[in-house]
Amino acid sequence: MAEDSGTGSYLLGDSPAEIRHLAAQAEVYSDVTVELFDLIGVEPGSAAIDVGCGVMGVLDELCARIGEGGTVVGLDREPRLLEFGRQLAEERHLPVEFVEADATATGLSDGTFDFVHARSLLMNVQNPLEILAEMARIARPGGVLAVQEPDAASWTCDPPHPAWEILRGEIVSAYRRTGKDLNIGRRIGRMLRELGVESVQMRPTLRITHPGEYFHTFLLTIANLVREVIIGSGELTGDEFAVYAQSLSTHLREPGTITCQPIMWQAFGRMPTG
Repeated sequence: MAEDSGTGSYLLGDSPAEIRHLAAQAEVYSDVTVELFDLIGVEPGSAAIDVGCGVMGVLDELCARIGEGGTVVGLDREPRLLEFGRQLAEERHLPVEFVEADATATGLSDGTFDFVHARSLLMNVQNPLEILAEMARIARPGGVLAVQEPDAASWTCDPPHPAWEILRGEIVSAYRRTGKDLNIGRRIGRMLRELGVESVQMRPTLRITHPGEYFHTFLLTIANLVREVIIGSGELTGDEFAVYAQSLSTHLREPGTITCQPIMWQAFGRMPTG
């Protein structure tokens, strides 16, 4: 995300590493997204939008549910991410309309969508309530708002390792210093209720990883993406960062080492009809 509307720059950027991360996220979290859509009952022929879709978001799953009789839109403000999203959609023959716009000012008409969704978007902005308000505006009366956001409370590894705790703490602090919240997942149900969304439900999901799996080294991936913010804070020197990263990389390759990823909180409810 570029600097815009008080949202703040996207901390993870649009580098090849972040593009790979977003593509992997879409694939790895597909199963819990399918479960969420089952609970909600996303209907064929409906109009749906994934706000802050990045490279692919949940567009695969939406197209599979909604079919050709409906409308699937992916919205993001990062041109480079949308470019890769369009390429993937074309390769997979997905009928997706991509919109380049800020999530706080989409330019879309009131009450356009039956289903409005965002995943791992609110954690990356300084103004999550403004984005939720815009999502509510473009949802039709009786339409569904759904949000998936992480919470770092569960982010750990076993056996424990000092480098894990140090780098995890620095990542959480990097978000906090830039006005963002890596623990926002626990709050999203309350935020929807305060917005007036009705019948809000929440569901936590967890993922355990093992050596060789992509998300097993997720903490290192994120640490490297925010490395300059960490170094710039003065808490770690570049050399110290490198030592911790190498030590943790070695530890995570050890047979039997597991990680528990951040809780992915899912919250959803319906817009009032009156």
